[in-house]
Amino acid sequence: MKRYSLLGFIIAAMTCSSLLAQDKVSLQPNATVLGILQGAVGKGVELHLRSGEKLGGKVAQVTDNIVHLSNLTGAEYFDAFVDAKDISAVVVRVAGR
Repeated sequence: MKRYSLLGFIIAAMTCSSLLAQDKVSLQPNATVLGILQGAVGKGVELHLRSGEKLGGKVAQVTDNIVHLSNLTGAEYFDAFVDAKDISAVVVRVAGR
């Protein structure tokens, strides 16, 4: 019985590690903030603005000038429209989903 438990644990560990390996993010040489956000449509992100403010939410839409965040963190019933020029950093969760 202990052997089957150990075997089950090993299989579960290998499955989890392979799932986490798929979440790796690679940076392309010509990457832009807007390109990263376009790839994150439908996912949760945190935007750091040049003013020092942080906005978290789900990326709904990205245009050349505006990023639409829905389901804002701490204000789930609100959306935000952020000027793309005001974004200084994008934080994306890649592990532990």
